[in-house]
Amino acid sequence: MKMKDFKINMTQYNRGDIITGTIVMIGAKEVVVALGGLKEGVFPREELDSAFKIGDAILVMVTGEIDDKGCLVLTHAGVNKALEDKEKLKSLKVGSELSFKVSDINTNGLIGEFMGYRVFLPYSQCAAKDFVNRDSLLNREIKAIVIELNNIKKSIVCSTKLLEENQSIPVEIGQIFKGNIIKLEDKYAIVLLNNGTRAKLSISDASYEHINSLKEVVELNKDYDFKILDTNTDYSRISVGLKQLKENPLDLMFDELNIGDEVTGQVVKILPVGAVIKLDNGLTALAITKENSDRANVATHFIYKLNSRVKGVISKLDKENHKINILTNKKKDSD
Repeated sequence: MKMKDFKINMTQYNRGDIITGTIVMIGAKEVVVALGGLKEGVFPREELDSAFKIGDAILVMVTGEIDDKGCLVLTHAGVNKALEDKEKLKSLKVGSELSFKVSDINTNGLIGEFMGYRVFLPYSQCAAKDFVNRDSLLNREIKAIVIELNNIKKSIVCSTKLLEENQSIPVEIGQIFKGNIIKLEDKYAIVLLNNGTRAKLSISDASYEHINSLKEVVELNKDYDFKILDTNTDYSRISVGLKQLKENPLDLMFDELNIGDEVTGQVVKILPVGAVIKLDNGLTALAITKENSDRANVATHFIYKLNSRVKGVISKLDKENHKINILTNKKKDSD
């Protein structure tokens, strides 16, 4: 690749930098390039296309090494690919596909580099068929999907497991996806869906029973089925639920109720509009003040006492929204 009329004002170069130099010598084994700032670099003669000649500007990439003569060791052969990678880096996001070479292996996973970013592939995100022999992975080129991206720390966490899944599935409300818990807190979890997008699981959507922490019902790095609840937010914050895939116990309880059924319970809260009553079957009902008094505009506390027991019948029943209104047999305004 030729480039002319390109001014150089850099004097310090880092590994991976792509710069323009001027060919000042073409030897039998190497090409010498003037880089500006009184610096010179060299790259192998076999990388030079015959179209270039002395005096031409040429794009080269810094390898980070220095030869025994104090010249920067360069490469011209990998420039085109590096430029393509730089373009990919501009659009890099969670769900993007990349390739990296494994430079190190530790007890947690594989480590490499992509355009100055540290790449980490956890074993939990490795496709099983490709990672039978761990020792054979060093220096291997790996294709993976980004599942976490930190532009400040220049770090990437990726997955090859997702390459085995169908990544073209659109995300719509009501759909069911398999996903992996990649971050787990008490009140929320980040889920990596099998189409490469991330979603948020809130504690309120994890269980119909009361729980104090998500860790009571899900585990980190474990797969679960999730139902899409909301897609009107950023792709990394799609809302998903676990409990929505199970039958709501309240539905079963409300199916057994009918208007006119006799109920008993305890007053647990006094409101201006009425009393909240915890029924003996575990459900909550509302006794509206004006419907349970012979006097208009009477205060609720004149009819119901906190923690007192009451009897009544179901007057309204909303099975879909799980709401119950009752009429009690206590009608007087005050004692």
